Amino acid sequence: MVASTTQSVIKSAMAVINSVIAQFSQFSRQVSHLWNRLQPQRWVPIAFVGLFLLTTSVDSSDLSSSTKDALNDLIARGENGRPVTYRQWKGEDEQLQGRPAKKAERIAKETADAVGEMGEIYPGNVKTLTPGLENESLESDD
Repeated sequence: MVASTTQSVIKSAMAVINSVIAQFSQFSRQVSHLWNRLQPQRWVPIAFVGLFLLTTSVDSSDLSSSTKDALNDLIARGENGRPVTYRQWKGEDEQLQGRPAKKAERIAKETADAVGEMGEIYPGNVKTLTPGLENESLESDD
């Protein structure tokens, strides 16, 4: 009788173990499916960079106020240093009031910068809009 009780306990234990293994296998498949669906290898690095940028601070207390003002002005003007807002244009105009030579010099510099920027953009636009120019396959207007 003890032998049959032991055998039934062993069978019950084996059934429980098989059930746990089956549930773990199913859980493992679900985790694998979730991993493939979310593709964390794409967004985890972005999250770490974002976390790094959000938690990093710059100590600007040792900068003088004139340096801070110059940096803020440089940031506000954009990458090419030209005024962007009406207030910036107006401020420069007021600084050059009564100095027509300086004003003409500024206008010439701004014009040259703008033409230079257009010169950089124009060739790319021409190639995009008229692809036949390169291989001379455009029809002529004869």
